[in-house]
This record gives sequence, C-alpha cells and structure tokens, in this order.
Amino acid sequence: MFEAERSGLAAAHIVPVERTQVRRWVVVGALFLFMLINFADKAVLGLVAVPMMHDMQLTHGQFGLVGSAFFVLFSLSGILIGLIADRINLRWLLAALALTWACAQLPLAWPTSFGVLVLCRILLGAGEGPASPLALHVVYSWFDDRERNLPTLIVQQGATAGVIVAGPALTYISQRWHWHATFLTLGVVGAVWTVLWLCVGKVGGVGSRGSVRGSGTGTMRSAAHSQQGASRAFAATQSHSATRVSYRTLLADRTVIGVMLQCFVGYAVIAIGFTWVPAYFRLGLGFAATQAGWLFAAQVAAQIPVGIALAVFSHRLLKRGVPSRRARGTLISVACVVSGLAYGTLLLGLPPFVKVALMGLASALAIQTFTFGPMLVAEVAPAGQRGGLLAITNSITTTAGLIGPAAMGKLLGVMGDAHGYEIGFVSTGVLLLVAGLAGFVLLDPQRSRRRLDALR
Repeated sequence: MFEAERSGLAAAHIVPVERTQVRRWVVVGALFLFMLINFADKAVLGLVAVPMMHDMQLTHGQFGLVGSAFFVLFSLSGILIGLIADRINLRWLLAALALTWACAQLPLAWPTSFGVLVLCRILLGAGEGPASPLALHVVYSWFDDRERNLPTLIVQQGATAGVIVAGPALTYISQRWHWHATFLTLGVVGAVWTVLWLCVGKVGGVGSRGSVRGSGTGTMRSAAHSQQGASRAFAATQSHSATRVSYRTLLADRTVIGVMLQCFVGYAVIAIGFTWVPAYFRLGLGFAATQAGWLFAAQVAAQIPVGIALAVFSHRLLKRGVPSRRARGTLISVACVVSGLAYGTLLLGLPPFVKVALMGLASALAIQTFTFGPMLVAEVAPAGQRGGLLAITNSITTTAGLIGPAAMGKLLGVMGDAHGYEIGFVSTGVLLLVAGLAGFVLLDPQRSRRRLDALR
C-alpha cells in the first residue's frame, strides 16, 4: 500500500515538473524570436542606408543623426520601465513593447520626410530600450543562477539571428521592391509576434519571495530530499533577496561599474555597426549591395560559435568550482582585449575580405559583454530588484548608441572615405582595450555580494 502511495505521489509530481520543463523552454523560444525582431529593427537602417540617403538626399551628418535618434529615448524608457518592471505584468509589458515597434515601422513603408523618419526612430528606440533586460528578467524567473548560461545565450543569440536573417532578407526585399517595403515587413512581423506572445508567454517563479523552483532534471527524488534542497537554497539566498538596497549603492558597486563600462563600449560597437558597417562594405570596400548584405550577415553569424564557445567554457569552469570572478569576469575581459586588438589591425592595409573577417571576430567578441554582463549583475542584485537593476544598467550603457553613430557621421563628413570609417572602428578598439583591462580589476561578484550583505 505504501509503495502504491509513493508511486501515486511521484506520478502526481512528474506531470507538473515536465510541464514546467516544456513551458520554460517555450518561453525561451518566444523570447529568442522577440530579440530576433528587436535586432532586425535595429539593422534595417544600415541595410538601406545607401538608397535611403540617395532618395532622401541625406548627408553623412544627417544620416548619423538618424542613427543616433533611435537612442534619444532608448535609455530613458529603459530606466523608467525598469523601475516598475517588478511591479507590473511582464507578459503584457513585452506585448506592448513589440506592438510599439510595429507602429514605429509602418509609417516608413511609404515616402516620408526627414522629420517623420527621425520621429519614428525615436519611437522605436523608446519601445526597444527595455527589451533586452526585461527578456532576460523573464528568463531568469524560470532558471536559477547555475542554469542561466544556456537560456541567456539562446535569447541573446536571437539578436545575432535577427541580423543574420535581416542582412540577406531585407536587402533582397529592398532590391526586389523598394527600401520602404523592408519597414512594412518588419511592422507586420512585430504585430504577429505580439499575438504569439499573448498565447504562450508567462513569467516563472525562480527567485520570487526568496523561493527557488526546481530545475526539473526529469528525475524524481524523495520529498524529504527535495525539501532539504529547497531549504538550503532558501538559506543561501534569503538574506540577499529579502532586503532592498538603494539603487545608488548598487550602481556604485565595483562589479556593476565594470559591467557598465564594458557594455558601454560593446554597445558603441553594436550601434556603429548597425548604422555604418553595411555602408562601409559598399562605399569603403567596394562590395555590391547583395554582397554587402550577405557579408554583414556572415560577420554577425560569427557571434554564434564564439558565443557558444565562451558560454560552454564558462559553464564548465563554474561546474569545476571556479568562482564567477574568473569564469565570467576574467573571460569577458580577455574577450574585450582581443576584440580591441582585432579592430586595431584595420589600419594595416589588408585585403577587403580579411578586414571583413577581422571585424567579424572583433564584433563577435565585443557583443559577448551583453551575455556575461547581465549574469554578473544578476549575481550581485537582490532578487526583488534584479529586473530594475538590469534595466537601469542596460539603459546607462546603451547611451553609447546616442553618441557612436553621430560621431561616426561627423568623422565621415570630414574625411569622407574608407580611411574615415577605419579610424572610427579603430577608436572603438582602443576603448575596448581600456574596458577589458579595467574588467580584470573591477569584476568580482562574490566580493560585491559580501559588501552588499555587510551594508544591511
């Protein structure tokens, strides 16, 4: 009889565990698509740069301003929404953001003015500002700290996939019909994702009120063993997650500062890349439009194997007991240094395809700051403030997007040739070297948590 009761108890628990396992990966898949659309929206401007500048008679300086306009409200909206992210329904919030993206793209599906173009990019930036940190916040609500490498990588690679898909697909649409058609396509896709998310989206429960859901390995342990494991997890996290810390204190933490420094420079690479790299391939290196689109996609595709390799290596280090200061902090700092060196070689007069390959390696390493940075911040932040801190740090670092494209446009207005593009890229390389070296000193989440615990 007791065996039957235990069997029935196990069967009763297996179904919810299996459903949770499936549901959380469905959510990860939906957020992968969310980030794919997000970065396709960002990439489209650079992909249609040459015909848009021709048709609308835009100078390099004006086009640089259009690229930077995206970031006028990008950071502010990220901060404001981040502050309330832990108090409202994230399912509806993400749906509202995606719908905003669609509304910002549709007016550009027809001939328009410079003013409308700028306003649409500002609206799009306001809608996309909180997107990445809120998507990761939802992911972290389904996975505990030791499980987060893979789902974080998947969601972040949605950004990479967005550019890979956008490069050839939107270039084809622009060549086959008109550059206006690319914005119509993105508007429709954004609306479709909104409906999909409302059907499958949901927030998990890891870290809420100090509790941690099981990871769902698919095997059933005894009820007593599960309770012991939950008690240990609760005891380990209760003091850190139950008490709120002022955001001023969190933002002054060494690890958070190090993350923001690296992500600031990393986002400068992203923003300049989206706005100016396709144009550099065409006007600076002499590739045709279709070639430039495919090369841009291939360059971004390099981020996938690089990201997977770094994530797997970091995960193995963590499993071996290496502290995250080295498994995450040192690793991403090395990546920043190598990225900066790769950008520096662009001034060596190398063949065009070699320059494309070096830029692919450099950008692939630089963008990993947005995979490792949020995980480091999540280690430091109390669980109840994780969403807010992720959104605030993301919004601060992405102010680089307000500066980078416009600065590159000013530089090109003065120099106006391939050398001008390369001077701009090398300048970001120098900043990556500085950020990487600073990371070796600043990134130490264990020390940060001890300091924050001592302050309470």
